[in-house]
Amino acid sequence: MDIKARILEIQKVIDEGNIAGSKRISYKNENTLRDAYEIPVEALIFNQYNGRIGTYVQTYERLHGEEIDATTEDGEDLIVKFLWKSNVPANEKTKADIDDRGQQEVGIVTKDGVVIDGNRRCMLLKTIAKEQHTTPTYFKAVVLNDRLSDNPKEIRKLETSYQLGIDQPQDYNPIEKYLKCKELFFNDEFTLEEIAKMMGETDKKNKPDGKKIQTYLNILALMEKFLKTYGYEGV
Repeated sequence: MDIKARILEIQKVIDEGNIAGSKRISYKNENTLRDAYEIPVEALIFNQYNGRIGTYVQTYERLHGEEIDATTEDGEDLIVKFLWKSNVPANEKTKADIDDRGQQEVGIVTKDGVVIDGNRRCMLLKTIAKEQHTTPTYFKAVVLNDRLSDNPKEIRKLETSYQLGIDQPQDYNPIEKYLKCKELFFNDEFTLEEIAKMMGETDKKNKPDGKKIQTYLNILALMEKFLKTYGYEGV
């Protein structure tokens, strides 16, 4: 399904008004409770640059010299593989829970169908549907008014707050965290304090700890220097 078809399919779901829950999100300086809808998983694509699988994606693209295209079947298969490998025990547990009770946690997607929060849950729903031949299958999510390309910086801010600020204690390894800091600081030009706030990193006074983010960047720089020295830059 191309981008135009995804946008039309998602808008159709919204127009039909079949609300399937709600979720409070902070986006573009507004904290609001938003309706969630059941969106066909065929109208959704994974975000290959989400923080959970940064090491897998960067290594693959460095070794193969090409970006992963999440809109293709091959690209989706790769992302599914990386998402599963990111935390097999947690995925097995969540998969069993979704199979038993259905999706409990509402996700977030863009108007063009890119999954911002809930890539792992969406992956498990698609996996279960494929294994059990159950179609159609739906993903419950709040839909942003923007496409990913319309407001990438704000969407990455939202994504980081949910993925690394909320899920971080159990779902993310340190290297994924370091890579996300580098992306937010050098590519998106967020300050150290802004990144700390997004990621829930605070000091003893419970204020955003920019020094901790700087430490993460320093550790990553040392790791990258080591890799470059031995001919494994970017791997």
